[in-house]
Amino acid sequence: MLDIMLEEFPFSSLWNSGLFLFIAFTAVIYLFILPQEKNHPLWKSTVFFLGLVTLFFSTASPLNIVGRIQFSAHIVQIVLLCYIAPPLLIIGMNRKILDYAFKIRYFAKVINFSTKPFVTISLFFFALYAYHHPPIFDQARVDLYGNYLYLFFMFLTAILLWVPIISQKSTKKLTAIYHLICVAFSMPLGGILLFSKDILYQAYTDLTTFTQALEVCLPTGQTLSPELVLMLLPFEPIGEQHIGGVIWLAAGLIIFSISLLVNRKIVK
Repeated sequence: MLDIMLEEFPFSSLWNSGLFLFIAFTAVIYLFILPQEKNHPLWKSTVFFLGLVTLFFSTASPLNIVGRIQFSAHIVQIVLLCYIAPPLLIIGMNRKILDYAFKIRYFAKVINFSTKPFVTISLFFFALYAYHHPPIFDQARVDLYGNYLYLFFMFLTAILLWVPIISQKSTKKLTAIYHLICVAFSMPLGGILLFSKDILYQAYTDLTTFTQALEVCLPTGQTLSPELVLMLLPFEPIGEQHIGGVIWLAAGLIIFSISLLVNRKIVK
């Protein structure tokens, strides 16, 4: 049913060519412009490109439109953007690039401060909960560039969140504590979504807000017919919130558990 409805949207709305070019340009820079380290393993490059694909799928594929129709799809989008793409990109990053970057004195100071665990946790979860605060969320959904700005900031803070984990500079005990804190801080959002008996977001229920949230993705001057808008509103909003809560809680527990198990085998 939903795939038939998506046929009403133009190709340019379903697939964001601007973000595709940006991600493709990043891939070109990674392969041909930035300094290459000797014996850079192929698997690292593969992981980096998987991170780029995940980033593209979460923000520039039809999932972006579906996430404006179904709240549960939006949560899948956030999981991909914050919990899967960042660690893949960090793991696959060329170490020689980082070595050059850290030779810049002030850059190194900023990065060393911004990747301290209490800073990374504070920044990411502030961005996460601020974005999902209902008034902010509803406003962001009707502002295309504002919404991408929120997502971009959340993605950057997610990168910082994963740096202390991937860097493997901590002991097993500190690494375990960091993972547990991340899981604990992510649970309230899942709990709110899972147990809420009220509609939280007007962007999925108010006809005007819902229409505006979809039309900002269309080419300038193009609108949706009232009949199509009514067809796109069969999803029960509270049920979608509950499904989103389950996805968020399950994803957080699974991803951070896998990360912890991997780190316990690596960190001495």
